[in-house]
Amino acid sequence: MVKKAWIFILAAIMTLTMAGCQESNEVQPEEQVDYDIAMVTESGMIMNGGYSEAAWETISSFGEANGISHKYYKATEVSDDSYRQAIDAAVSGGAGIIVCDGYTFSQVVYEKQDEYPDVKFVMIDAVPADAESGEESVGKNTAVITFDSAQAGYLAGYSAVKDGLNELGFLGEEKQPVVMDYCYGFIQGANKAAAESGTSVNIKYHYCGEDDDRETILAKADEWYESGVQAVFACGSETEQAVIESAEKLGGKVIACETDKSEMSDTILTSTVNDIGTVLESVLQQYEDDEFPGGEVISYDVSNDGVSLAVDTGRFSTFENSDYEDIVKEISDGNVNILGYDSGGIDTLGLSNVNVTEE
Repeated sequence: MVKKAWIFILAAIMTLTMAGCQESNEVQPEEQVDYDIAMVTESGMIMNGGYSEAAWETISSFGEANGISHKYYKATEVSDDSYRQAIDAAVSGGAGIIVCDGYTFSQVVYEKQDEYPDVKFVMIDAVPADAESGEESVGKNTAVITFDSAQAGYLAGYSAVKDGLNELGFLGEEKQPVVMDYCYGFIQGANKAAAESGTSVNIKYHYCGEDDDRETILAKADEWYESGVQAVFACGSETEQAVIESAEKLGGKVIACETDKSEMSDTILTSTVNDIGTVLESVLQQYEDDEFPGGEVISYDVSNDGVSLAVDTGRFSTFENSDYEDIVKEISDGNVNILGYDSGGIDTLGLSNVNVTEE
């Protein structure tokens, strides 16, 4: 009798155990996770040392510090349709605020800010605009952060010539407003320093096309360095990488943009820096405090420390902090008139000591 009872108990235990195992092996539906802060990027690398990396690091640190879920969505290709799909995915994922980096999202945010009125959008260095009509529209649910690229370029050109260089180049990833402003500022800054020292400077410039691959850009940089160009101001992450490779091979110098890239290579003379981290964190905090600056274009330049030059980590020979402080003060006080690309052609800049050639 006791033996039969034990057999019954063991059978019951085995049945319960098997049932438990079967239940644990069943595929359970995934728990829905909403990501409140989203970043939508182009199809390239997000950890590229530029805006995308700086913005994502800011979002990540802000989210972790405040217990806010966050995720980035990368477009599968370079096209408006792919950008639309990435934004749609972010909204479906529960995003309350979406950060978009760069002018490539201008058309898509122009559309999506109306389609998703309850979602907040942040655009960096670009304004929502219709590609066909050119109409710009910053919705009540959109905040635009801009940095004065012409001032940044001016600092780069001024410091390079002040440091004794007189053969310079400018390579821009594409011919678009922000990149052109960098170029215009770079030329004017070089002219200012050359006029102060009574020297003459030669500058070559080139805007890469959409079809220019890394090898094409590398070949252009090689050609310039071999022809005597001492330093190239490279704008755009892929362009920077190619120019750095060329400089390391041929002994040239590189001026980087957007973030301090001094650790990327010993060829980096200096970098122009836009303080995207501080600025974006401020906007995210305003969003969390229900004080989102919708409908506003928030501008940053040297006067409010939004734009600067990486002097402390620079590899200058003669350009010093005092030189930098002096030129920043001149700009901040309004004593220097820096023109952007929309002022007209380069021939309207009133250059006295710089010879400019497009190649």
